[in-house]
Amino acid sequence: PRGRAAPPPLSPSQGGLAVVTGATGGIGEEVCRGLAERGFEVCCAARDRRRGEALAASIREGGGCAFYVDLDLEERRPAERLARVLRGRRVRLLVNNAGSMGGSVGATLRVNLCAPASLAVALWPRLGAEGRVVNVGSSSHLRAAGVSLSTTDAAIDRGLRAYAQSKLGLMHVSLLLRAASGGPAVRDCHPGVVWTPMLRRQLGAPLCRLLEASGASRRLFRTPQQGAATVLWAALSDEGHGGGGVRAWRSEYFVDCRRDDAAASPESRDLAAARQSWRWLVEAEPELARRAAAERGLARAIAEVEANSRQTG
Repeated sequence: PRGRAAPPPLSPSQGGLAVVTGATGGIGEEVCRGLAERGFEVCCAARDRRRGEALAASIREGGGCAFYVDLDLEERRPAERLARVLRGRRVRLLVNNAGSMGGSVGATLRVNLCAPASLAVALWPRLGAEGRVVNVGSSSHLRAAGVSLSTTDAAIDRGLRAYAQSKLGLMHVSLLLRAASGGPAVRDCHPGVVWTPMLRRQLGAPLCRLLEASGASRRLFRTPQQGAATVLWAALSDEGHGGGGVRAWRSEYFVDCRRDDAAASPESRDLAAARQSWRWLVEAEPELARRAAAERGLARAIAEVEANSRQTG
């Protein structure tokens, strides 16, 4: 794995309130600390109250500004809960970092795709043109062609098919949001394969003990700090926003602390596939359609997707 790269310096236009989901995981904690060091007030959103409150307290003790919000993305309508807690505050940055791997198919799709899409749409009016959304993805999206599995499927995602579909679907959400005029910059990033609690649960304790004892865990996987560096780069870099409208669409995909759009799959930029993912999402989360329709820029972008995908389909 590559060594840790320093994220770009904070520009005068940055700072403000940053919301980070999955804040108590390995990558999430490092992202929270990195943003606090760069002048953001950090909303540490996670479901583990003890660890979340301890993280926020630790940031404050170090001179930063942070608070904890209890947020379980498997619950119904987590976006509404977060919006209520923030009470109309302006949001400068949303980092959709929380993830699920190796659980049920349905839970994987809800946590990795439905919840971050709902959060981005719910916070859209509070982000505005000066805001930024960073969706933390995975190279697993390269194994998916579209989103077809069900949020009601209780089977275990043993082959990680749902995980791959959820990560591709989230990139389709990014594509759609980037098309909306007057909205925030929206980036995707892949932090690499990181030695996190989620990965260790997936591998199992016996294999993890072997990898750690042999030193292979250090050779083969990135540390949470190394993974977080790419997320911070996507959050802070001035490499810019494609403007609005379908004709201006392009990937904004960050890997290894640099923008590398070619590392994203062709499917992640496909209009027809994005249209299908959006239809899947609004069937799974009907509230998404209502919220999106209420935002003029988003409504226009969705209409353009429909028109362009029909023409190219």
